[in-house]
Amino acid sequence: MHQLLGDFIHALRQADIPISTAETLDAIRTAQLLGLEQRPQLKLALGLVLAKSEAHKHSYDIVFEHFFSAQTAMSHDTAVEADNSDSTVSVVEAGEAETVDESSVEAQALAEQLQSPLALQLMAGEGSQMASAIAEAGQSENVNQIQFFTQKGRYRYRIMQQLGVEALNQELLQLETQQSLPARQVLQQLEQRKLRLSEQVGDYVEQQYLLYAEQKNQRQFDQNLSQIKLSHIDTHHYQRMSRLVRKAAKQLASQHGRRRKQSKRGMLDVRKTIAANAAFDGIQFRTRWRATRIERPKVMAICDVSGSVSRMARFLLLFLYCLQDVLPKVRSFVFASNMGEVTQSFAKQDLEDALAEIMNEWANQPTDYGRALVDFSGLALDQIDRHTTVIMLGDARNNNAPAEAQVWEQVYRRSKRVLWLNPESRNSWNTGDSVMASYAPYCSQVEVCQSLRDLQRILGGLLKLN
Repeated sequence: MHQLLGDFIHALRQADIPISTAETLDAIRTAQLLGLEQRPQLKLALGLVLAKSEAHKHSYDIVFEHFFSAQTAMSHDTAVEADNSDSTVSVVEAGEAETVDESSVEAQALAEQLQSPLALQLMAGEGSQMASAIAEAGQSENVNQIQFFTQKGRYRYRIMQQLGVEALNQELLQLETQQSLPARQVLQQLEQRKLRLSEQVGDYVEQQYLLYAEQKNQRQFDQNLSQIKLSHIDTHHYQRMSRLVRKAAKQLASQHGRRRKQSKRGMLDVRKTIAANAAFDGIQFRTRWRATRIERPKVMAICDVSGSVSRMARFLLLFLYCLQDVLPKVRSFVFASNMGEVTQSFAKQDLEDALAEIMNEWANQPTDYGRALVDFSGLALDQIDRHTTVIMLGDARNNNAPAEAQVWEQVYRRSKRVLWLNPESRNSWNTGDSVMASYAPYCSQVEVCQSLRDLQRILGGLLKLN
């Protein structure tokens, strides 16, 4: 039971369901109370212990049905095969029909004299024991580490070896040398059961592949996708990438979204405590504690949506708006040539619809940073204060137009912090029509930002500073 539950919990973890050691112990105790036979009750009880959200419950249901249905099918198939083999004794030659009863008794006696452990198991026909043996052999061969479809044959071979197929083959060779009818009957039964065992091992390996490798491959693909330049993400990967962006933003929100309040605990503020108790001749009746207050910044995000930068801008805006619990005051501005504020578009529409509309309206223009900054000066410069963080996303390629760097200098001097995220590599800055050198002196931080991992790192650092 412990091994079976261990494999099941491992499969749940592979499906991105977090399960602690304490929850594992609770699951074992639950299974011990209910037993493994009452599947509906077991599914409900383990679900209450292991699944903690609606998304987790959905994944849990899928894994449970897949895992336990495969286990049941494997045990059932083994038992049925044994019953079928026991209920029929093949007659090799029609002329020998009159000796069937006598030869069957001799075949039974011969079967009891087999030496190979696997041969004895196959002749015994215990379906549940054989299923357990296959699972134990798979565990010893680490079949749950399978990653690729092409590895199924190798694991199948190794599990058969672990079960003792070599000794079984030697037993079969010895039976082939015997010419008696009982020996041929035992040989036929063993060969049939060996073939069936091989099929069951193949089914077991395939089940393990579906439970573990598919999830691993999906996570590996997601990990690779998070490191690819966002400008290279194909449109058919947008939905998957958007899900990853939301997940990364949710992780950051959970890390930085809790406002710490320490008014009646924490570190004693000695100076304030003494001052508060001066009227009591220094006797400490009223304590004062140092309160930690996290000031959530106002954020103005300015995004260049021209050319390849538009894809990066799409995911930055999505990331910021998924941080609403942590960054509730986000104003968004987009430009290629003219600049406009699009904050209300996100307030009135679904996020994906707003992003699509913004890109269609603003992206098809030649880039002009100078003109855009002049527009920004009229839109929001007087609303920037010492609590405002300004994030610019752009490659600073200005088509040889005036940079209007003095506007960016005013933004820098009025704000708390200015971050410039450039999707180009540093060795491309200030080449061709890039005017990055004109804006960099008026930035608190200039970063190369090309992937989701970069976004998570940079915005995570921003939240830590507040």
